[in-house]
Amino acid sequence: MKGTVVSFDKEKGFGFIKGDNGEMFYTHSEHSNIGDFSVLNEGQQVDFIPVEGNPEKNALPQTSH
Repeated sequence: MKGTVVSFDKEKGFGFIKGDNGEMFYTHSEHSNIGDFSVLNEGQQVDFIPVEGNPEKNALPQTSH
């Protein structure tokens, strides 16, 4: 799935991605195939795998553009 980074706190290692389908997804640096999370910036396009989480939907970023 493709989406846009809405926010990402590099110090805390988590943020939110809005999928192209309009849904919001939580993401955390521990659950990514992108080695360096300092590359995630607000407004950036990313490919990710959506995963049902508790309590929100999670995103596993794969690549950044």
